Order: sequence, then C-alpha cells, then structure tokens
Amino acid sequence: MLTVDSEELPGSMVAGDRRQLVKARHRFTARILGTVAALVIVALLALPVLAQAPAPTVTFSGTFDQITSAGRNFYDGNYTRDNDREWYARTRFRPDFIFEVGRTRAVLGLEIDLNYGQTGSNDGGFPGNNSGTACGFVGGCKNAGSAGGGLDLNTDVAGLFEVKWAYTEFDLTGKNSLLPFIPFMTVARVGAQPFANIATHKVYYASGDFAGLSLDTTFTSELRNNLAFVIVEDQLAGGNRSIATARTSRGEDYAFILSPEINLMKGLDLKPLYSWFHADGVTSFTARRNATNVRTVSAGGADSGGMNSAGAQGGGNAAGDSTSHEDRHTIGLDARWRVGSFGLDPTIAYQTGTYDTQAQRSNGQIARVKGEMAAWLFDILGSYQLGPLLLEARGLYSTGNKARDNLSLSKHYFEPLDTDTLFWIGWGSFFALGAVDYFNGGAGANRGMSTQVGYDRYGRAQLGLRVTHSITPALKVYGVVTPAWTAEKVDTGAGCPALNAATTNLGCPALVTVNDKSWDKGESSYLGTDLTFGTTWRFAANAALDMNVAYLFAGPALSLTELQNGVAVKKDARDAYVGALRVRFSY
Repeated sequence: MLTVDSEELPGSMVAGDRRQLVKARHRFTARILGTVAALVIVALLALPVLAQAPAPTVTFSGTFDQITSAGRNFYDGNYTRDNDREWYARTRFRPDFIFEVGRTRAVLGLEIDLNYGQTGSNDGGFPGNNSGTACGFVGGCKNAGSAGGGLDLNTDVAGLFEVKWAYTEFDLTGKNSLLPFIPFMTVARVGAQPFANIATHKVYYASGDFAGLSLDTTFTSELRNNLAFVIVEDQLAGGNRSIATARTSRGEDYAFILSPEINLMKGLDLKPLYSWFHADGVTSFTARRNATNVRTVSAGGADSGGMNSAGAQGGGNAAGDSTSHEDRHTIGLDARWRVGSFGLDPTIAYQTGTYDTQAQRSNGQIARVKGEMAAWLFDILGSYQLGPLLLEARGLYSTGNKARDNLSLSKHYFEPLDTDTLFWIGWGSFFALGAVDYFNGGAGANRGMSTQVGYDRYGRAQLGLRVTHSITPALKVYGVVTPAWTAEKVDTGAGCPALNAATTNLGCPALVTVNDKSWDKGESSYLGTDLTFGTTWRFAANAALDMNVAYLFAGPALSLTELQNGVAVKKDARDAYVGALRVRFSY
C-alpha cells in the first residue's frame, strides 16, 4: 500500500494534498478488495463444478439368434422309440441394459424366445392364449420352462419377456466406498445376477444365475476371493403358519459359496471351492436330482417316488415337509496351467452331507429316514495349440449308485447347485447341450447329464477328443468324438414316463419303475458315442454363421423297458441324429 509521511511536505501543501492522498489510498484499497472478492466468488462457483458426480451413462449389449434345427430320436429322451422328429425354427433376443455412474452400476438383462409359427393348440403367448400356458400347452413350446411363444400369422405375441438379471454393483470397501476404512477393494453385487466365475472356472457346480449377494475382494494382484449368499427358495410370513405338511411355503433353501482365486505362479491359477447347500422339503430340481427310489414313498403313499418329490420329502403336500432337511457340503479345486502352447485344466470335487426322506423300512413301516451322501467328480481337460490347429482331449469320471441301492440311505451321485444345462457344452450334441441349438440335448434328453453331471443315478465316465482348425481368422471347422459310459451298470428294466403331447418336450429326466423287475440288477454301462462336426464363419462385423451336424451311435445302456398291453417288453436303443444352423448378431 502507498504511504506518505506528511512531515516531509511543505506546510502549505499538507492539508489539501493529504486529502487527495487519502482518497487515492481508499481507491487503491477498494480495487484490491474488489479483485479479492471476485476471485473468492469465482472459486466458490467453481467448487460445485469440481465436486459434481460423474455423468450417468446408459449402454446396452446382447445378441440376436436366428436358429433352425432338425433331428430324430432324442427329443423325448426315449432312444428306443424313433418316431419323434422335428424341423423347426426360432429366435432369441438377449439384451443387457447397463446403467452406470462412476464405478456404481445396475444391470437389467432380458430374454425373449419365440418359435416361428404357432406350435401349440392355442395361440402362442398372451392374451391370445386363453389357457395361460406358453404356446398353448407345455409340449407345444420349445424351452417351455422359460418364456416362450409362437410367432403365428401377424406375429403379435405378448407377455413373453423373461428377466434374467436385475442387480446393482457398487464398491463396498476401499477408497471412496461404503466402508472406506477397510483398505482393500471389495465389489458387492446385489440382486438377480450370473454366477459367472464366482464358484468355479470350469462349469461343474454353479454356473447359471441366482438371486442374492456376492462379494469380490481383491487383496493383491495374486489373491482374490469370491463370497456369495445364494437364495434358492425363500419363506414369507404367511407360508409357515400351518403344520409342516400343509404349508404353502417350501421352506428356506439357500447356499453359501466361498471360492478364492490364487495366482500361484506365472501361468498357474488355482480356484478352491467350499459350498454349503441347505434345503427344506421339496427344492429346485436343478439343485436336487429327482431320481426314482423304490423304497421312497410317492405322493400316493406307495411305490417309486422321486427323491425330490412331495412324497419323498414328507406328507404328500406339494411343498413336502419343511422339517425334512438336507445339508450338502461341496469341496472342490479348479486349476488352470498354461505353458506356451500347452494347457491343462484339472478339476476335482467331493460332496458329503445328510438328507431326510420318507421311506419304507425293512419292517414295512413308513417313516423318516436319514441318509448320507458321498460323491466324487474328476474332470481334466488338456489342450495344445499347433499354429491354426487346436487339439483338445478331455476325461470325466463321477461316482454313482448301483441299480439295487436304496437311495434313502446313501447317495453317491454328484449334484451341482446349478449348471443351467451347460455342463460339457461344446463336447457333443446328445450327452451335452447342443452348442448351436442350445434347446436340444438338455436334461430330458440325456437323464440330466447336462444339468446334474451323471446319467440318472449311475454316475458317468466319458472321454472326448476335439480338433479345431482355423482356416482363416474368420472361418474355423471342428470335429468332436466322445464315447460315454456310466460308472455303475444301468438296469434297462426301468423305463421312461408315458409319452403324450403335453410332455414330449420335457423328455425323460429320470428313469421310472415299470414292474417288480425294475431296479433289480445292472446290465450295461456303454451309453454310446456322440460324433459332431461343425463350422463357424464370421462373415461380417459382429455377425457369425454357425452350423453343425451330429450323430449318436446308441449303446445298450440306453435301452429301456416299456409296458405294451400290460406286458413288459425290453426294447433296444436306436441311433439318433441332429443338425442345426444359426445366424448370430452381437452388438
């Protein structure tokens, strides 16, 4: 600031000039204060701009599939009757909508499946379908277990949106999180979500979708951990007020999954697994195989009820008895080893636990029986990349029960929580889900080999060889050969449920009792050999044409017994074939 000492000025100048200097000093001070005030205002205005949240974004991705497929003698799951055949076409639209603000996001995944043409007795979908059933009746719709309908003339189909995912993902721990005082990063996901690699790398235990909570924690670049709480079936307040055998609720069914991811060294990753599954009464068929047991009580009070039926779980009530419990523990290890062009993916898993069923004891009494489970699964995949040629070999063994075993006392077959029919997908078309037309070769056609690993109660042993040649980056061809056996011999004195138009597309997920000779003794283990050839041509950006043809050389273990005019007749299995063509557009 400018200062002047008045004693240094002549006396005649002191009074007037002093006033001028004071005014100048005031003007200078005002300018300085004005400048500072302007800077402060600008800074205050800028603070909200600097601190505002990232801009919200909405993106979407997904696929359109247009598929046609034809085949014979595997749709109904009965390989001894070859009059089941079809040639049909369908479409699937699978969009995911992603809503994001910074690192927080929500995902809505939808799925729509539609047949070409009306394929049921009533109009496909709603409101034209007065029966309230997809495609008019269950047998009239491909993939009737999910949303499905028929695109008939004028193609107006309503009410067929299927919600796959609806979850929110956010930072639970770490910097700028809900719990920032915990130093390592944890991403939480709440809602309907995919299992992805929460439990395993390879599909063998939990690989579909679920509702619940998952936590992905990163400790170091070499160590992560996945923890999930899976709600299988929930019990609401009004559903548990009656006695246990008359409740509308099926109890509280849930699972916990703990699965670290360990990078042991360069090229070697380990993924241990521990999971506890608890079920009350009847539970999801994907989590418990409904294998027939002659000592298990059916809803009618006698004979061969399934292990996941209302009778087996108590009381004959549709929900079973919620005081009938199962506690299953699964311990597993996935590994991935990569050395140059060589790859090895071994898997080992063991299940143990206890379960309750209503069964007939040796003294003729029907009472609750506690059984014990002990099952093993071994699966190893080896690969070698030789230029454009990929060679892969795979082996599988899972334990099973003998034909005469009382399943109410012991189970030795492996039961995943949920594979969503994806077990061994791409390794054949009959003993696994078809890779091109993924509605064929599922649980009903192969006794649960694509959903619950083994063939019925008998376990599984299988070899596979797959050769893939990339002729160009856009064109590849492949071939798969995979013979299959059961771990324990199959009693071909059992059969499939009676076939009719309403159940033909449900197939034969479990063998059933035909007469008193069923479940007497095992006779054969060889299921047959699945031979598949296919090609993928990426003919345009984000568009691919997939085609495959497959043939099953049926083995004697696929033979069945059938009642004809009240007489049990054993019938030999016959070969089957299928071909599929798909145009996929991804965006």
